[in-house]
Amino acid sequence: MQEGLATALLWLLFGGSHVVLSSQPLRKRLVARLGEAGFIFVYSVVAIVTFAALVHYVALHRLAGPQASLLVTIPPVRGALIGLSVFGFTLFVTAVLVYPRLPMATFRHRVMPARGVQQVTRHPFFSGIAIWAAAHAFLAPSTVTFVFFVGVVVLSFVGGLHQDRRLIAELGEPYRTYVAATSFWPFVAVATRRQKINWREQPWFGYGIGIGVSLGLYDVHADIFNRGGAYVIGVVSAGSIIALLNSRARARRPQKDS
Repeated sequence: MQEGLATALLWLLFGGSHVVLSSQPLRKRLVARLGEAGFIFVYSVVAIVTFAALVHYVALHRLAGPQASLLVTIPPVRGALIGLSVFGFTLFVTAVLVYPRLPMATFRHRVMPARGVQQVTRHPFFSGIAIWAAAHAFLAPSTVTFVFFVGVVVLSFVGGLHQDRRLIAELGEPYRTYVAATSFWPFVAVATRRQKINWREQPWFGYGIGIGVSLGLYDVHADIFNRGGAYVIGVVSAGSIIALLNSRARARRPQKDS
């Protein structure tokens, strides 16, 4: 119980710093003083440090408060949850690969008609992680891991909503129209006929990479949190830095490059 509470508090530290630093008034003051690149650097350092503290704690206490999930004993349900996990992680990997093309890409906010993965979900990063974490929460073997994955779901959903509100304030009607034509959760906009999927525009290479990485991780699933969570911390931090650098490089290209 104590470990679960500590995990929740570390989540509040990580998620709270995300929301506070990206709130419009504070963000504007920091950007005015540090510049856009300086703000992103500070924001990224705080995010990486708090994320590392959270993952390291979870890695050390991931077996504390063991709990048996009945869903694990039902093969069809377990299989469906694993399938959802792969689907969510595939969206996340695809989001990292196409990040500079998204309207919310750092350094280059450009609102264009939804293309590719945006037709499925406007937040492939957040919604993908939320779906992946929700599946893991249902299969969590302990209180600590359950709290950890529930925290991922909450932060992902709140993060997507917070980002939408900030970009509507920054970009105005174009982004508001974009939000109205798309959805946070995959295929909701398609089901409600606000969006159509153009299969030729889909980033099939990214989907393939995501599925391949998911299957590869499945083989080493039991070892992912070894070494105090160093693997998770390293991969997530490196992926975030690569996405930011890629976005910055694209932002320096002529506007005709999309």
